[in-house]
Amino acid sequence: MLLDDLTRAFKAAFQAAGFDSGPVEVAPSNRPDLCQFQCNAALALAKAVGRAPREVANSVLPHLARVPGLIGLEIAGPGFINFSLADDELARRLEAMRADARLGCPELAPDARGTVVIDYGGPNVAKAMHVGHLRAGILGDSLHRLATFLGARAIGDVHLGDWGLPMGILIAELARRRPELPYFDAGTSGPYPKNSPVTIEELNALYPEAAQRADADPAAREAARVATFELQQGRPGYRALWQHFVDVSVAEAKADFASLGVAFDLWYGESRVNDRIPALVARLKEAGVALPSEGAVIVPVARASDRKPMPPLMLENSEGGATYGTTDLATIEDRIEALDPDLILYVVDQRQHLHFEQVFRAAEAGGLIKGGRPACEHVGFGTVNGIDGKPLKTRAGGVMRLAELVEQAIQAARRRLDEIELSEEIGAGERERIAELVGLATIRYADLSNHRLTDYIFNIDKFSRFEGRTGPYLCYAAVRANSILEKAAAAGSKEAPIQAPSTAAARDVALALLDFGRRVHEAYAKRAPNTVAEHAYELAQKFNAFYHQHHILSEDAPDRRGALLALARLVRDQMRLALGLLGIATPERM
Repeated sequence: MLLDDLTRAFKAAFQAAGFDSGPVEVAPSNRPDLCQFQCNAALALAKAVGRAPREVANSVLPHLARVPGLIGLEIAGPGFINFSLADDELARRLEAMRADARLGCPELAPDARGTVVIDYGGPNVAKAMHVGHLRAGILGDSLHRLATFLGARAIGDVHLGDWGLPMGILIAELARRRPELPYFDAGTSGPYPKNSPVTIEELNALYPEAAQRADADPAAREAARVATFELQQGRPGYRALWQHFVDVSVAEAKADFASLGVAFDLWYGESRVNDRIPALVARLKEAGVALPSEGAVIVPVARASDRKPMPPLMLENSEGGATYGTTDLATIEDRIEALDPDLILYVVDQRQHLHFEQVFRAAEAGGLIKGGRPACEHVGFGTVNGIDGKPLKTRAGGVMRLAELVEQAIQAARRRLDEIELSEEIGAGERERIAELVGLATIRYADLSNHRLTDYIFNIDKFSRFEGRTGPYLCYAAVRANSILEKAAAAGSKEAPIQAPSTAAARDVALALLDFGRRVHEAYAKRAPNTVAEHAYELAQKFNAFYHQHHILSEDAPDRRGALLALARLVRDQMRLALGLLGIATPERM
């Protein structure tokens, strides 16, 4: 990567000048009107060696002057070293990028790849997916794409909420309403009907009413508790009914996630680890890690270094039931045995941060995490709000379902495509496919262009425009670059080696292209895909300025025209790659 190469050259120059210790790093200039890059290492080193920063920088400058491709070397302010790259050096690096299928982004170092389990999505059985699942799905999917692209073995797990008291609530309520169903006959063990007695729509309506009844009526709650216990003990009818609940819920969840371009490698649920919980809790008790407390069983996780009180993790409540924390511990144990991960990422609402800190500490205390492996991270995120600043709602005031949001985005895309007057060659079927792609780009870019920890307002009118920081704008920019290449091919024009950029617009495009690898690595390291989203937007802006200044197809000199076409292809391919890491596919034409 460009900045890595420059940093190595600067480290060598500082060492040659006699400065063997201290941080040396090259960064993009914060004054691009003056130079392209800067290094501030002289300021940090000056104090350590007892010399003035400018004196340190001056002693390094002669060694930097020997580095090929550096121009404009000068000392600014208290000791910043400013410089740029020669146009020939930019062209050389772009030519190397043309031969690189990864477009200048290397994989992680072999020892940094490993196996990464990414826990994201988190839908619940019998509950319709809503906009609250939007960020977990899109962010987790993008992290999966980034990890895979960088060479890690990425495994995405939806971690379905399919166990515990909610299942007992559903079973007890259905038994109350439809006691004639064979699942409630304690004297039989099947066979049971192959088809579910309830649809997903019926489940979605049933659960809120059943949960409300269990909260208000002690008898209903006790019936739900008993049903939960018998389900977990393996009562055949309840297991068969539960499987129906899971099947119809997963079918809808898969369709909803597919509409967002989100996929998973595993569709495991909380139920997967139910049978290992008793032995796990027993081991933790025997080891003295789990302790009795007011009728419950807890794992103390507070540390002397804590600035705020850290409550213990509860393993069993006073009724002897396992908690979400217990299930999460058992899931870590299961993932270690089945997948041997180096890293587990939990892409879950930021409001759950305390819970995950408790779980991770308990996993260490219980010996599940040994020597820091697997590393466990909570990748939190903020909320999606409506234009009123409150959680996004439907027009009727209810919680907006995910499918409704996707349809709104596609409808908005259809309207925007009408405004830009698509090519007459595009038929109805292709037009609809373009609307679907642009609608998906609208949603995914709106989400991923924001840092994950920020709350943001989802404004469909704003995010569906073909200008500004939007998915449709980026799709259009990629299509424009592709259109140039197709017209050139039809006219018989061929690409040629990239030439040294002769204008500021061309240099801007070159520098943006060469910054791709750094932005991708930063996005993964910080679990922040917005870094890639920002790169795609900056590249699109700079290419549009370049396009308006350079009339590529009307360039008379074949070698010059071919060089510009080669640059346009790099832009198109990198745009597609960057957007692909965000889960956005671009149309071939518009």
